[in-house]
Amino acid sequence: MLEEYLPLGIYMVVAVALGVGGLALSAFLGPRLVSRDKFTPYECGLDQLDDPHRPFPVKFYAIALLFMLFDIETIFLLPWAVGYLDFGATSLIAVLPFLAIVAIGMWYEIKMKVLEWD
Repeated sequence: MLEEYLPLGIYMVVAVALGVGGLALSAFLGPRLVSRDKFTPYECGLDQLDDPHRPFPVKFYAIALLFMLFDIETIFLLPWAVGYLDFGATSLIAVLPFLAIVAIGMWYEIKMKVLEWD
């Protein structure tokens, strides 16, 4: 039974060996030029004027999180929409609770004015 997994094991060993070997070769054979210029920040050829760690509005994170949430919900709905004719009307009854949860979430976001940009 374990003979079936032998090609997978060999493949994993070869993949890890190639990755580690490539990193080791680049570390040993690569150039070791150390200069002050290598460690200075580069921004379009100009010296950095602003602090790179200035506060970032949380609104961007909220919008990105909501986008990911509704994107994932869309991914869950796509297989159902493609196979709706094959599944029949019973599949609509099965997906209605999911659609209700999505609608309630969207209603809550609109009520809390999450999507409004101040």
